[in-house]
Amino acid sequence: MKNIITRSLSGIIYIGLILGAIFLGYLWFVGLMAIFAALAVVEFEKIFIPTRQNKAACFAIVTDILAAVTIACLPLFTIMPDWLMFTVMGILVCYVPARFVMSLYDNTPGAFQSSMAAVMAQIYISVPLSMLGVVYTDGRAQTSMLVLAMFILIWLNDTGAYCVGSMFGKHRLFERLSPKKSWEGFFGGLLFCLAAGALFSYIMPQVGLTLPLWLGFAVMVCVLSTWGDLFESLLKRSHHIKDSGNLIPGHGGILDRIDSLLFVAWGTLIFYFIFQ
Repeated sequence: MKNIITRSLSGIIYIGLILGAIFLGYLWFVGLMAIFAALAVVEFEKIFIPTRQNKAACFAIVTDILAAVTIACLPLFTIMPDWLMFTVMGILVCYVPARFVMSLYDNTPGAFQSSMAAVMAQIYISVPLSMLGVVYTDGRAQTSMLVLAMFILIWLNDTGAYCVGSMFGKHRLFERLSPKKSWEGFFGGLLFCLAAGALFSYIMPQVGLTLPLWLGFAVMVCVLSTWGDLFESLLKRSHHIKDSGNLIPGHGGILDRIDSLLFVAWGTLIFYFIFQ
């Protein structure tokens, strides 16, 4: 009972932070994505390299955190002077070779894996969170509503999959990676998403999507959300861990909370620029 209360309170705070950032404006939203990127990159690298104790390793992780924040904040640079934007882009271009050079001075056994994990972390985590910021800050009022709808669909997909799967789940969806997931749960989540997509077509006319497009968006979110969750399951099973961290009581790490978002963000970006 205590764990359920803790998990519920943590979930409410997490959802509240996202909703607050969406409604407060692009600086708050991009800032929250930058915080998520920094925390998730640290968790991701700790999975690959559990112990990092020398100065070179510590300097490298600080560099990775700064890179994650910078990448996530890229949507803001469009409103800054050109010289600053080009300077930042130049630094980011140099990040990968510089990160590889840093590994030469890291005398821990996992120095090579650390450099590979650092680059992958930016691609897997920071870039999609930055792309989500691009959608939000595109300059049109309806973009924040589309981002809001995306988050709601992700949460509804999780809720529908859990409720239907726990009650009716018999056929395993991907037993090798997630023994508890079932096809019944997947279609339950899909049903929740389709119902919400139909509702959004009426209550969010400012987004400019027709009913078929809303339903297509809902299907896209459901599928990519499931893949995102399964990919993180692959990551954790490959390293024999249950959670990516313990930052969020009852939920694990921040990466455990945004795993679906990291895949859906790419789909949202592509969907938005094709159909808007």
